[in-house]
Amino acid sequence: MRIAYFSPLPPKHTGIATYSRHLAQALSAHAQIEFFDPQPGETGALDYAARPELLLSLHWYDALLYHFGNNPRHHLDMYRAFLLRPGVVVLHDIILYYLMAGLGRGGLLQEFLFNYGPLRLGEFFELERDCQNGDVLRYRQPQRYPLVKRILTVASGIIVHSETSARLVRSQGARCPVHVVPLLAYPPMLEPGAPTTRAQCRSELGIEPDELIIGCFGYNGPTKRLPIVFEAVARLRERLPCRVLVVGEADALNRDIAASGIVDRVIRAGFVDDERFGALLRSIDILANLRFPSMGETSATLIQALACGIPSLVSNDAWFAELPDEAVRKIGVGPNEAAEVAAALLELGLDPARRAVIAEAGRAYVAEHCAPAAVARRYAEILAETARLEQIRRRRLGLEGLAQALPPAVPLGQASPTGALTQAAKSQADGPRSGLADERGAPLADDR
Repeated sequence: MRIAYFSPLPPKHTGIATYSRHLAQALSAHAQIEFFDPQPGETGALDYAARPELLLSLHWYDALLYHFGNNPRHHLDMYRAFLLRPGVVVLHDIILYYLMAGLGRGGLLQEFLFNYGPLRLGEFFELERDCQNGDVLRYRQPQRYPLVKRILTVASGIIVHSETSARLVRSQGARCPVHVVPLLAYPPMLEPGAPTTRAQCRSELGIEPDELIIGCFGYNGPTKRLPIVFEAVARLRERLPCRVLVVGEADALNRDIAASGIVDRVIRAGFVDDERFGALLRSIDILANLRFPSMGETSATLIQALACGIPSLVSNDAWFAELPDEAVRKIGVGPNEAAEVAAALLELGLDPARRAVIAEAGRAYVAEHCAPAAVARRYAEILAETARLEQIRRRRLGLEGLAQALPPAVPLGQASPTGALTQAAKSQADGPRSGLADERGAPLADDR
């Protein structure tokens, strides 16, 4: 089986890139994989944004796999390519408001109307008024408008990582099969970490042997609840020797730290490569992995923490609420959130035996559900079955030659790569209704 694999790849600053690399490594035991990624650097991926004619050869692949997140920087070109040549979609986020906002006001308006119809047009103008300086990328309530309907309409299959996400996808009107496949654990995290590496890493960070280190990892946006963690640590200043290690980029981090009054209790590592990420993860004592409101996402960082035996705090909401109670420490969302976090940190900080029990339960959960070989095998089964059903569908419709019914070739040298893809989408939308994208949902034409 040959797979055209669309995803951001390392060293791009997104957890989806790291996840995709590990998944592809495991999946390569079942299939030949060709990577597609704009501005691929040294990865060897095919840059379909700079060379959109590459999309005209996708009919030679047995399966097309698209990894979608909510960041337009990494997924906007992929979205346009997907509308031209649909396939199986891995939804890492169910709320895709910000991805669609990356299309500009006109593109967002088209998506809004496709999802909710003209009778709700007034809500779009209210949305605009709620945005700072009218910038639709600054809307603060994206969970109100998932804007995922077009992907669900066009895709030949959907893969999500939790039952919560599957319910959300089905409630949004998915027309294709929806599959739940657990996140996979990264192989390096499944191997025992060297105690000397942990000690060295802590020493480099200036951590005292008796200090409790709470880790916050990944892109720390507003839903990651960093101010709550900082407030909890501030409450424990006189009761527990602890500090917070923040790894990854973060919105308004300086302001949040200053507001909490714990400048001396925060260690900042910024964005790091995968090897350093793993070393820092093993250096902490507790992971704070709060998420609210949920965008329908799961957390690869949490799975890696559980794999290497790091007890973790999670919000008792969405996918995190599905996890076994014994494998994580769940925190309620609401007005008492900071107090609950402080109580949990105090409980676990003063009781190493309790931390060890949770750590062992977390390892057991990952071993049972997240083994790379098992996850990859499930992906291979889904892709093979989807390809088989697609062939049957084409034969029934008398469209055996559908793959060769290509849109007009896009001339090279367009003003912008994304403009070229958009022009191809326009051609597909305006031409005869012979392609999969036309059949299940018209592509966008806005390129702002």
